[in-house]
Amino acid sequence: MTIENLKQQVAAPDAPFEAFEGPWEPIEAELRTPLPQDYKDFVRLYGNGYFMEFLGIYVPRTSNPNTRFERNAPLISRMFLEAAEEDDEELTYPFWPTPSGLISFGATDNGDMLFWRAQGHPDTWRVVIWDRGLQTFEALDCDLTDFLAGLATGDIQPEAFPGDLLVCDHLFQPHTEGAGEE
Repeated sequence: MTIENLKQQVAAPDAPFEAFEGPWEPIEAELRTPLPQDYKDFVRLYGNGYFMEFLGIYVPRTSNPNTRFERNAPLISRMFLEAAEEDDEELTYPFWPTPSGLISFGATDNGDMLFWRAQGHPDTWRVVIWDRGLQTFEALDCDLTDFLAGLATGDIQPEAFPGDLLVCDHLFQPHTEGAGEE
């Protein structure tokens, strides 16, 4: 889908914090894959912020290392791969940099992780949520912006997420200078 569905449900901020407009080539070269257009549109229009007072989407080149995409995508993949190796467990999904592997693009306050299943053309990548509490994966048949729009309307309710997400003061709140830095 496109960013338009999300913009109809959640207004983009007038002044997004640390919005990223590119260039994308260095980031995509580092990951060795192009990224979905709706993600590029999201970080350009919404920037670094807090969605439904519960989750954040990683943004390239942000000053906060905790929300920086190019730091977190490989870090989280390594974390899952090392944990599986340590516990001698087989993973439900492959992880980046394996082809069709999961690439992390965000997280929740509860420690749940948000991924793309990087299978096929990037604009067809689907969202997968890892539930920290149950340590299970839930695959959703939507892209990033349809996922966020569905959360905002209540049409999408992941098993890992609290049922009262719509009871919030702001559907999207931009971060501010110094928020959440280490």
